[in-house]
Amino acid sequence: MRSIFASHGSPTILVEDVAWKGVLSRLGKEIKTSIDPETVVVVSPHFVSWDGVHLVEIQEKLECIQDYYGFPAELYQYCYSAQNDVKLAKDIVRRAKSEGVPVREDESWGLDHGAWIPLMYMFPEGVKAVAISITTGPISEHLALGKAIALASAGRRVLLLATGSPTHRLDLMYFKTPPKKSKFDSILIEALERGDPSVLDLESRPEWNAAQPEGLLRPLYVALGASGLNGAKVIAHDVPWSGVSMLAVDLGG
Repeated sequence: MRSIFASHGSPTILVEDVAWKGVLSRLGKEIKTSIDPETVVVVSPHFVSWDGVHLVEIQEKLECIQDYYGFPAELYQYCYSAQNDVKLAKDIVRRAKSEGVPVREDESWGLDHGAWIPLMYMFPEGVKAVAISITTGPISEHLALGKAIALASAGRRVLLLATGSPTHRLDLMYFKTPPKKSKFDSILIEALERGDPSVLDLESRPEWNAAQPEGLLRPLYVALGASGLNGAKVIAHDVPWSGVSMLAVDLGG
């Protein structure tokens, strides 16, 4: 399998002229050419299980969820659903349990905008998917989940797509502070490129609190659990909105 971290951005990306749509589109074409995935396992920062147990959706179809409110009406004209790879989803649950990861089957969610927006630009023709939640639990648990996903995906053409923004300061976005590079992003990118274990201890740094990473970066740690710390390739990095950064990284696998 292959692991990718790719930011999904604000829902306004659907109607704004931002370069990130092109980043996602080109990335999807490259992945289609290189591994032609049968299934995309997607881990979004907007699918959170608050009771500490990871949820894996097992219904036949993952319906589009427009989980954003108060935006212009034109944004609600866009949606993207996908057929679920139920067999892989159930295999992931079994493997995760054997790895000691708290997990259960679920049918209450679908594809939130952190999942379907990148899928729509990367695979406009459609692709099977599996949706898995994060929790607010430790990084080690999310690494173990990623390992379980990789083991369950052995012998299959699978892409693990983790989404979110490394810097996610919505207060700066709303007050239209001029966009500027994030020190946290620089630290994160350098550690990922080197395959440095310090990437697993970023929560202890003051830059973490200043950046307020989306979803506590738990989707990224799931992807790293699947790929290992082998040195990542940065595909793109941008700050198109005040306080919100966008990062696309190939973690290998």
